[in-house]
Amino acid sequence: MKVLMLSIATGKYDRFIDPLYQSIQENFLKDHDISFLLFTDKPCEGLKKKYPLKTCYIEHKPFPEPTLKRYNYFMLEREYIESFDYVFYSDADMLFVHPISNEILSDNVIVTQHIMMTNPKTEWTYERRPESTAYIPEGQGNVYVAGGFNGGKSEKFMSMAETISENVLEDERNGIMAVWHDESHLNHYVNVKHPEFMFLPLHYCCPDNLTLTPEPAKIIALTKNHEEVRSA
Repeated sequence: MKVLMLSIATGKYDRFIDPLYQSIQENFLKDHDISFLLFTDKPCEGLKKKYPLKTCYIEHKPFPEPTLKRYNYFMLEREYIESFDYVFYSDADMLFVHPISNEILSDNVIVTQHIMMTNPKTEWTYERRPESTAYIPEGQGNVYVAGGFNGGKSEKFMSMAETISENVLEDERNGIMAVWHDESHLNHYVNVKHPEFMFLPLHYCCPDNLTLTPEPAKIIALTKNHEEVRSA
């Protein structure tokens, strides 16, 4: 089976890609054919010699545009992405630290629990402004999903990407930005528009300073200096 991993790394985020890819090759769906598609402003010649990698050039933009527009970037490579059986997205600053196998494969969109779900539901920070296309009304929303890792069968994933990318552009035209950018739009899609999905536990997008028991985390989000890594 052909599997594609998507990531975005412009500016200083390129420092995370080599360790990310190495960890994926060591721990992710090892019985399948894994390729990489990186949206970046760098040539990445060294990475192309080490990994089955295709790059798509995007201009480096100040935060939050690289995260807000991630699904818009994916639409630039829709034909290529849909040539794979499954596609997954991982934030660049993640590491795959324990084996992950076919248990994460599903016919539906695959999403991951956000650590916010360990808080009372009243504290989940959905987009509550009706002016935004990411709006979730008060009292609605059953899960809060993380933006850092998701996926699915390629055509279903790209159908989601199309919807979110259009909503992001509609918000932009209306002069509003969702509170948590792409993650707010993803939560709207899962909770309001698309009720059929596979929900992965926190183990698949866990802060690196949190220890899970009895089973350890499988994918960790690295602690970093946000201000430094987002600077030009």
